[in-house]
Parts: sequence; structure tokens; C-alpha cells
Amino acid sequence: MKKFNIITHITTACNFDCSYCDVVKDGRNLSEDSLSKIVNFVERNQKQIWRFKFFWWEPLIAFRDMKRLIKDTQKDIWRNYEIVTNTSLLKPEIWEYFEQYFSHIFFSIDSENDFSFEQVIEFINTYHLEEKLYFNLVISPWKEQFARGQFEKLYDFGMRWFNILPVYFTQSWSRENLKGLSTVMKNILDLSLKDSSLRLYGFKENLGYDTSLANNTIFIDVDGEVYFSDLASTFSGKALREDLYLWNIEGIDLWVLSGYSFEKEKNVISFLEQKIYDQVQWQRELHQVMDYFSHYLGQKNG
Repeated sequence: MKKFNIITHITTACNFDCSYCDVVKDGRNLSEDSLSKIVNFVERNQKQIWRFKFFWWEPLIAFRDMKRLIKDTQKDIWRNYEIVTNTSLLKPEIWEYFEQYFSHIFFSIDSENDFSFEQVIEFINTYHLEEKLYFNLVISPWKEQFARGQFEKLYDFGMRWFNILPVYFTQSWSRENLKGLSTVMKNILDLSLKDSSLRLYGFKENLGYDTSLANNTIFIDVDGEVYFSDLASTFSGKALREDLYLWNIEGIDLWVLSGYSFEKEKNVISFLEQKIYDQVQWQRELHQVMDYFSHYLGQKNG
């Protein structure tokens, strides 16, 4: 039976204002009606749900709604929740929820904003969540070496699971920055080849936990509308939002999607990516850098 990743947007607010972020921030939270529909959807489709993830914007802004969703769905999800958070709103109650209900926790360490390293380390030591923690290392232009320093600090502490994420959809990359990014990437990848406990995700050739948002994933927004891609929530994809729309959550069951090809939606995304290639300077070259290092990692591992 085909299983799906469910990514739920419980807020469209964020307490960071990253220069490269393309999502539409209009400050809405999950409606009462949508919350009830999501609970019913999970109950109907529990056997086809692989991962249930809170992602985009800053989900901990709507922690109260997250608690309600967990309370009403945890009998069906079996504590297999995931979250991506910028770490700025962490507090003991949240860590207790992480410990009790979550299977994977992704901390996005953004090189444009402060990361409370000491606070996070203190919580890790208190709640012993090392086996659940992944770090999204977000690398911005002009911040390549700073990001490397953040990686080394976490690595020295004992963290070993990283998703390497250079910033896409920004005009700020230059040839000089891409050279700096390549140097940092090679240093990190070479270290991973010496230390088998260091796992890097987000590379095509690397095995392990799949962090992709493109594989059998549907996105539920704060109004209970279901989309094929997270691009529906961005300024870049706003004009194609209708083409990425599937159904309202009340009228969808996952067994219907099991045999669905998504060809139309894939073509829409390909069109949008090509448009971005044409409009955003160095976008194609950035993809080439990532493809090169995916191949590099695959060859070395092989």
C-alpha cells in the first residue's frame, strides 16, 4: 500500500525575516474547522500516512494548535510526528513534547540569524534527544564560512546528522560565493567520508533518511486546502497555485491518490523551475554545484 508524507501548515507567521525566504507570510493560523478536518482525515487514512510533519514558517508560533492536533491524532500516528523549527521558541514544555511524541526533529540553523547554541545543547543534555535530532544547515551567500563554523561547532559537540541546504531562489549568489560554497561543501563531505557516523542528507547519491519534500508528499494549508507542492505557498508559485491544487482535505482520501500519476503537477513544477532558472541569476549554477557534490559523494562512497 502506497504511503504518503503529510506536511501540515499550522501557521503562516514567522518570527524570522530571512532575506531569501519566498513563502507568503500573512500571519494566519489553522482554523478551527480545518483542525477538525485534519483530525478526521488522519483517522480515515492512518494506514497510508508515513510521516506527519509540521513545517514551513515557524510552527512553534502555533504550538497550542500543534498540541491539539497531537492530542487528537496520536492514536493514529503512533507518535511518529516530525517538525522543522528555527529553535528560537524552544522551552521545556516543547522539549517534553519532542521527547514523548516526535520521531524526527529538524533544527534549521540559518546563517542569517542567531542560533542559541548553548540553550539547545542544554536541552539536548537534559532530554537526551540525540537520536532524533537532524540539523538543516542553511547556507546563505556571503555566509559560507560562517555556516562552516556552525557545522564544526555542532560536530565537535557530537551531532552527526546534517541536511546541507544552500539557499535557492535568491539573486545574491555570485561566482565568488559559489566557489566559497564549493570549498565548504568539499570540506564537509570529505569529513563524512572519514567519519562513517557523520550522515549528510539532501544528496541524491546518499542513502539513509529521505529528507525530500517531493516524494509522495501532500501539503495541507491553514484553510484545509491540499496541494501537490510547497511552491503553492511561495511568491514564485503564487500564479500557479490553482494548477498545484488537489482537493479540500474534507474531500480527499489517500487511496484515491495511490494510482494518480501527478503528471500535470510535475509539468507545472518543471515549468516553474525553468522560469526561475531564466529569472534568477546563478540558479542553474547552484544546482550544478549540488549535483556535482551528489556525484562526488556517490563516487567516493562507491
